[in-house]
Amino acid sequence: MKIEIYLLKLAPMFNLPYENYLKHFSEARKQKILSYKHDSDRIRTLWAELLTRFVVAKKISRPIEDISIERDANGKPKIAKNPLQISISHCKSVCACSLGEISSGIDVEEDFSAAIDVSKAFFAPNEYFLLKKLRGNDFARKFLSLWTLKESFAKFSGVGLSEELLRTDIEQFFAENIIGGRNFYLSEGAVVGICTEKAFLPEKITFADPKLLLDAYKS
Repeated sequence: MKIEIYLLKLAPMFNLPYENYLKHFSEARKQKILSYKHDSDRIRTLWAELLTRFVVAKKISRPIEDISIERDANGKPKIAKNPLQISISHCKSVCACSLGEISSGIDVEEDFSAAIDVSKAFFAPNEYFLLKKLRGNDFARKFLSLWTLKESFAKFSGVGLSEELLRTDIEQFFAENIIGGRNFYLSEGAVVGICTEKAFLPEKITFADPKLLLDAYKS
């Protein structure tokens, strides 16, 4: 089974009182969400997890209240009491999740305001020199493409963004291994990176209907 990717546009969710949806979380997770300083971060985190639980419930034909997300020692999310494997991400305007029978890592990004300052430290030399040649939208697109591939591999492997990974030519790495990565480009300017075994890389993304999520989480 190919890895599946689901995204939710967050614009409609910012108009809702997020406090009404905290009841769908454990007390510990609720406090974690509330620990974020800004409401915008609380909303993104909340809806990223609610999206994931919604699509998992549909996938395994279980009531949504039976779906619980746990985290391992490295902070990687997993579905409690179910072998289905997941990954979760969010950026300013979109949240995303991937799921499948094998491990995957997903990352979605759209803010590259610090890209020029950090690219030399966070990329392999040939990646950096390529970025230096690009301008404007071409630069932003390539920067986010490479960055989301590195982030998605870090999530796939469960070990985080190490200095070694940052200095790795990620496209060359994928070309030489059974692990692969792919990008998807959104109209909002955001870029999705997905990493898993090459045979299971998805060929499409699916946008969730906000109305269906809201109906699923009604009181």
